[in-house]
Amino acid sequence: MAKSFIADYETLYQQNTLLLAMARQGEWQRFIELAGDYVTTLQEMVERQHSELMPDEKAQLRGIVNRLIENEAEINRVLQDRLDVLCRDMSALNRGKKYTQAYSSHFTSMLQ
Repeated sequence: MAKSFIADYETLYQQNTLLLAMARQGEWQRFIELAGDYVTTLQEMVERQHSELMPDEKAQLRGIVNRLIENEAEINRVLQDRLDVLCRDMSALNRGKKYTQAYSSHFTSMLQ
């Protein structure tokens, strides 16, 4: 059981690494598709018991979990950067909309 538990975490780490690569490359659609499955799998893995692990298996698992945490931190940084870009874009769109409305209201008032 312990070997399969470690293998499950290795698979989870591979998904995590793939998510990080997608975030770095801005592949947001694929990221969103995989992220839901990843979070569900992660939650299931965390809820499973691992008290039957041997000390060397616990050390191996600790290493995997530490790498997961490091990747999660970087994913969060990349997502925050993306959110900042989207917020700036939305602000620019809103300003453009206001300018367009002001411009068009000026001409419509002249025509009346």
